[in-house]
Amino acid sequence: MTQLVYELSFKGAASETLAEAFEGCCVRTDHGITIVRSEVPDQAALQGLLNRVHALGLELLDLRLVAEPDEADAWAIPSTESSEFPEPQ
Repeated sequence: MTQLVYELSFKGAASETLAEAFEGCCVRTDHGITIVRSEVPDQAALQGLLNRVHALGLELLDLRLVAEPDEADAWAIPSTESSEFPEPQ
């Protein structure tokens, strides 16, 4: 399965030490907001990122999916044309 890419943003400018807490992630700061971008293989890994934000006492502002699954994973995304999920291929 394709890894998804998520961005988490939180209040404050991340210091180098704080950025190191997100090893393996891209971390940038802009206008007092820190954005962490990470490839996430599954929901457990996403929850781990969220737990890290919480454990560090950071105020989460936004979480968004920035890269969706490819066509082979399209069955995992509900269609807007139907209320039913298509069968996996």
